[in-house]
Amino acid sequence: MPSVKSRVVSFFTDAALIPDIVRSLDDEVLPRFQALPHFVGFVALRSETGPRPEVVGISLWETGLEGSEAVSEEFRSEVHRVTGTKPSRRGYDTLRVMVYDGDGRVCVDLP
Repeated sequence: MPSVKSRVVSFFTDAALIPDIVRSLDDEVLPRFQALPHFVGFVALRSETGPRPEVVGISLWETGLEGSEAVSEEFRSEVHRVTGTKPSRRGYDTLRVMVYDGDGRVCVDLP
């Protein structure tokens, strides 16, 4: 498998806005990412504490990122509209991803 690239978007927001952000991810961002070639997966995280938790979204891609920037920019614009914060975006080479299912079997294993 070619190397997996990660794109990370992070921002702080009011906890009450998290459901709207997740809805935007589910309804708008993920279906568009899934339609693009080389999309491997997505992880969304929220920090555990504080009235303004940090939200981190990590998209995973095999080499090519064609078309992903436009979708990501629209999502960042929507986050800014909803939360008033400006999300940051960074790129990474993914070193390792491993996810197990409920029965202890590996269901994702990316070197």
